Amino acid sequence: MSSRTTVPEVCQPGATTASGDYSYPKETGGSSGCRSSGSSSSRPCIVPRQHSSKRSSFEAGTPSSTGTSPGPWQGSSLHGRANSRRYGKWPPAGNSPNCNGNSNLSRSSSQQLSLSRGQSSSGRCFTWPAYMDQQQLQQAMKRGQVFRAKFRANAANRTEGFCTLEGLPSDLLVRGDVNQNRAMEGDEVAVMPFKLHDWFKVYKESSKLAELGLLPEGEADPLLVAEKLSQLAIAANDADKLAAAQSPWHAVGNPAAALEHLGDLLRTRPDMRVTGRIVSILEPSLRRDAIVGVIVDPATALAAAAAASSSGSSPSPPAAAAAAALASGVYHGCLFLVPLDPRLPQGVLTPAVVAELPEALRDEAFAVDVTSRTFVACRITDWPASSPLPLVEVRQSLGPSGDIDAGTAALLTAEGVKDQDFPLEVYACLPKVPWSMPPAEVATRADFTSWRIFSIDPITARDLDDALSIQPLPGGRWRMGVHIADVAAFVKPNTPLDDEAQIRGTSVYLVQKVIPMLPRLLCEQLCSLQPGDLRFAFSIVWEMGHDGHIYKEWAGRSIINSCAKLAYPMVQQIIEGCFDPNRWQTQLYNGATWEQVIFDSLALHGIASHLRAARFANGSLRLNNTKLHFALDTGGNPVSASPYVQSEANHLVEEFMLLANMRVAAKIAWAFPKHALLRRHPPPSDRKLAEFKAAAEALGVSVDVSTAAALQRSLTALSKACRDQATQEVMTLLATKPMLLAQYFCTNEAPDPATWRHYALATDLYTHFTSPIRRYPDVIVHRLLQAALDLSKQLQEPDNADLVTAPMAEHAELPASAPPADTATAATTAAANASDAVPDASSSSAGSLAAEAAASQRLDAKARSGPSSSTADSDTLWEQAEADDAVAAPREAASEALLKQHQLPDVITMAKIAKHSNETKLSARMVSDGSLRLYLCIMLKQAPKVSWAVVTSVGGDKFFTVYLPEFGCE
Repeated sequence: MSSRTTVPEVCQPGATTASGDYSYPKETGGSSGCRSSGSSSSRPCIVPRQHSSKRSSFEAGTPSSTGTSPGPWQGSSLHGRANSRRYGKWPPAGNSPNCNGNSNLSRSSSQQLSLSRGQSSSGRCFTWPAYMDQQQLQQAMKRGQVFRAKFRANAANRTEGFCTLEGLPSDLLVRGDVNQNRAMEGDEVAVMPFKLHDWFKVYKESSKLAELGLLPEGEADPLLVAEKLSQLAIAANDADKLAAAQSPWHAVGNPAAALEHLGDLLRTRPDMRVTGRIVSILEPSLRRDAIVGVIVDPATALAAAAAASSSGSSPSPPAAAAAAALASGVYHGCLFLVPLDPRLPQGVLTPAVVAELPEALRDEAFAVDVTSRTFVACRITDWPASSPLPLVEVRQSLGPSGDIDAGTAALLTAEGVKDQDFPLEVYACLPKVPWSMPPAEVATRADFTSWRIFSIDPITARDLDDALSIQPLPGGRWRMGVHIADVAAFVKPNTPLDDEAQIRGTSVYLVQKVIPMLPRLLCEQLCSLQPGDLRFAFSIVWEMGHDGHIYKEWAGRSIINSCAKLAYPMVQQIIEGCFDPNRWQTQLYNGATWEQVIFDSLALHGIASHLRAARFANGSLRLNNTKLHFALDTGGNPVSASPYVQSEANHLVEEFMLLANMRVAAKIAWAFPKHALLRRHPPPSDRKLAEFKAAAEALGVSVDVSTAAALQRSLTALSKACRDQATQEVMTLLATKPMLLAQYFCTNEAPDPATWRHYALATDLYTHFTSPIRRYPDVIVHRLLQAALDLSKQLQEPDNADLVTAPMAEHAELPASAPPADTATAATTAAANASDAVPDASSSSAGSLAAEAAASQRLDAKARSGPSSSTADSDTLWEQAEADDAVAAPREAASEALLKQHQLPDVITMAKIAKHSNETKLSARMVSDGSLRLYLCIMLKQAPKVSWAVVTSVGGDKFFTVYLPEFGCE
């Protein structure tokens, strides 16, 4: 076949084909002349610091020294790939997103599977479009013609992909295999929006808007304007004006303005969606290194793919090319990988790779019985421009389907969760046992060992991150303490232990076990706030009123000695007045009595109820989806499942942890406005909320989605008015779907403080401080907080040290609990309390977290709205801002020095840590949810049962979705 082939358009302008409610640009194949550059390149390792030179080729991400990849059946552990989950370099733009396969194998495989002998249904040989070269890509991105985004595939239809572009009210749609151009779930891609007239229209929305008279007409309609300008440009034979008319955002010249223009177009025509195509893979997803699935013969795999994607339309060019290749014998001797994740593509195992497989696995691929298959983990070695499908090799056999261990291994592998023991260099960083506190360290800490402190956790918890204390003060106030395990005292910056914790990012909780972020010597012993043992802590102490009003605040490193490890059910019984200590095998230490512990628990509950009422009155939103708890037999198999119910005891702990996180966020944002590691929750898009509102109304439920507070009120009203628990659960589930994920971020990434806000918590500043044993961002925040406290000391700001030494009151009355937060009276009272929750600078030391919270909130309010309409309020805001400006210069210089002294990352590295933490947190969540589903499936397979369900959506004649109230899942 001649290499000189006419090059068809990837997406022909103006040509559309109807598909359901949408209109899409046509998808056509590329030409044989479109070559993928860098097809044999190997991705470098992304761990910046390596403390051991001995690494397997799998871990290092490079071919072995012999030039061939290690055999997949030689006991190499797949989870070593987690070592490359740390940030770093990737192939330059224009390179094919190949994984770490052997270059010789890639070349031979490409030649072996060349489609020169198999043509597509159109009679042409299929080739993927070429990626943009680096120079073109950089210029296009600077001009706002191409944008960086993460690619997401639709699990229900992999030919639909999405890219979220900041500022757009809806995602950009990448429709079709060719337009996706070998992008995979999780890839960081460069995406180019199509011309305006190639966007697609949601006909149902258009009809509804037209009925309401909300569609723009004449000069107000950007589509009509673009068409008119295009005709004028054609008549004038002006190519530049034609391009500007068809893609008006190109004319603005920079990415921010281009995104703003795109957003304006979508807001003007809310029935339209931006479409586009992938022009480069910037950062290949780590999922390419570990695709979990089963091996089948090519005919079965392609038939299954065709059946799954059949919609009455002709197959896509890659699908047609693969079918032609099968018919012409190109795949003779090959096997196919069918991934468990429907968002990922099938893969081809070449004859050379197949020859290395065990005979049993090869035979299984052709077995008629598909109910028992072996899970395997594969990686993509290459995806040549001439191949419709990626080439893969098997890295590891994970075990038979239907087995708990194999299913768990599949979950961990697919999400890149490291389930190995810690390296020797990590263990070398641990303190020697038996361990004792160094006297020099003890001298620098506040001594709270005489305080009555206890933890409240799940019954089976061993990693005790947090503990609480409360003491009555004269005048009816309370000294309330939150004490967090001081993990940073053991995990020093830039050590192998710190590196490993950062790579893992978080502990992972499965039904049957926990995969810790830190070695068990730390997470279960030396850092864990075990009762009766001296422990390092980071404490925040408040002088509080019974209603949660904060009068003073102190923060610093401390030494504590917990008197008890309480469990949520115990504290709930205390709250309900039915607690009997004889029913629990819980030991008290340090001379504490049950009478004292009960009094403290009730006092904490009283204050927490006021904090909770104030939080919801201030606009907080909580969506509690049902989570299962399994009972296991002696063999570890599930025998029963029941919903895990959160009680007032859970809420007690939650309120104080949230408060601590908010106060710490204010402190570090004040001290390091460009270096702070915070957590934000973007609001859901108006369009998705409108869809939720429509879905609720279809079920006969009216909801207000104008704000988080309004939504919370609607759900609360529903729970009162509707006695059907299933309906309440379905509404909560539907309300969850439009929500975006909360994200860690470095404040340098978001110069506008208005974007720092946490939607669900209705707070301007939030971070994670309270779980450093199981979350790496909390360790960073601990270091930031200590640096911020050192900054306050250098600036000679008062620290409220008298708060921790003030004598206790001899007698005290328990604080009355607040009414339920959903009552009108409670909302009014709580709103008044909430206005005083952060005192002004005169009511608390300027060096305290309270004062910094006040200053930060004032400056944020000023940045968003300018001077207040009230003269007094306006003067206060401006005077505070001027006072802050007066100390800004010396504070900035001192801040920079302290950041270096505490070995904190620079802003670029901090942003990468935030991004990596988001990825590991999401992976941990996917594994935890998958573990629950796995055990549910195993239980129902062993003991099938009939359960009633609620239909939540209908997908035409293809599928419908139901919610199972008994199991709390769809």
